Formats: sequence, structure tokens, C-alpha cells
Amino acid sequence: MHSAIYGTVISADKFGEVGFSFDSLGRLLELSWRKDFVATVRGLNKLKSPCPSASQLKKYLSNYVRGRGPQFPGEYVVPQAAEFSTKVYKVVENIKVGQSLSYQEVAVLAGSPKASRAVGNAMGKNLLPLVIP
Repeated sequence: MHSAIYGTVISADKFGEVGFSFDSLGRLLELSWRKDFVATVRGLNKLKSPCPSASQLKKYLSNYVRGRGPQFPGEYVVPQAAEFSTKVYKVVENIKVGQSLSYQEVAVLAGSPKASRAVGNAMGKNLLPLVIP
């Protein structure tokens, strides 16, 4: 199980305040603009290496809003994700900016063509919505 150790809050024009939580290895665990999450993240330790810096996170959000830019500037994990959810997230990670896929199409690419509802459930539990869209 991964526990959040480090955190920071970045202001982004489109999202307001976005909280980022990281484990002891500097891997992103969750990000959200929910007020309760942001408040919790404020109570975590300040970022330090190997976490991405606050300036890298701010640049990432800025590029994300513009629909361009590099991938997330660090490692991330999806804690407690089931095997199928992990397959779904890997498919969704590869969707290009401006492209969209239906849950049915994602299910087929994840190797379970009849699991479109399960894809919806997995995406509903996605803790990294700006990294795994």
C-alpha cells in the first residue's frame, strides 16, 4: 500500500487549486481539485527530490490546459488498482490530445470487448484525471 508523504497545491487558471500527493519514492499518488483533498495535501511534507518541483507541476498544468506539452514530469502509480483497471489506464494514457474513444473501444483495446461498463467504473475511480485522462 502506498501512503502519501509529500504534497503541494498549485493554482491553475482552469481548475483553481490542484493538490498533488506523492509517496516516499516521489511517485504521484493522487491529484484533485476537491477542497477536502487540497486541505489534506496542505498538511503533508513539502516536496523534495525525487518529487517533481512545484515549478514543473505548474508548467505541466499550464501545458495541459493548452492541450499540449510533455507527459507528467515524474513517475506515478495507481494505488490499489485492479488488474483490469491497470489495463484500462494503460490504454487511456495513449489517447492523443483531441482524440476520444468510447468505453467500448477502450474495452476492446484492453482485451475485454464486453467490459465497457467495467471501463466506466475504472475511469470513475481514476485518481489521476489530469495524467490519465
